[in-house]
Amino acid sequence: MIEYSASFTSEGWFQNEINIVLPLKIEGLSKSEILERIIEKNLFQLRNETSIKKRFQMVYRRSETFSTDLAKLYVNGSRLDQKALLLYSYLKCFRLPYEFFNEVVLYNFQNNKPFIQNIDVTFFIERKEGESEKVAGWRSETKKRLRSSILMFFRESGMLQEERTDTFQINPLHISNKLKNYAKEHDPLLYVLSELR
Repeated sequence: MIEYSASFTSEGWFQNEINIVLPLKIEGLSKSEILERIIEKNLFQLRNETSIKKRFQMVYRRSETFSTDLAKLYVNGSRLDQKALLLYSYLKCFRLPYEFFNEVVLYNFQNNKPFIQNIDVTFFIERKEGESEKVAGWRSETKKRLRSSILMFFRESGMLQEERTDTFQINPLHISNKLKNYAKEHDPLLYVLSELR
């Protein structure tokens, strides 16, 4: 099981960067060759090499969650397929958002409560503090950033839609039949994201 980490609070949606990295991986370039090309042409459009390298580490880590087939489905997929796969890569990398999906989003949806409220996020983090000394030891500012980061990814993907200031409707992700068939055969998490069952 992946360790708890609060590093996802510095993660961004990174769609443009994933759009750059995955085709280069499909081409067969190594990690260092991809980084070299990104720096050389400033493909991430960042101010300096240090920023590029830092961003690249985060993006490459997420890209590693894609099998070759999944990377091809992403590159050739619709905008909605790409959004679903970006959320998927985030959940595969970080334990706390993954557990939030299972224990709050999926649980609520399956129990005829197709929405979450800010209080659900607060209770979830409090529960995790009781289960993990590591989470309990995080500073209150970190926990505040956790809430907004988790919600941001689910909102960007379209799974959570803001209804009122503190309430979000839960929606299964709309993905192509091609991606859904792949998920059904090869990837239970991706399939659940599209079905929520």
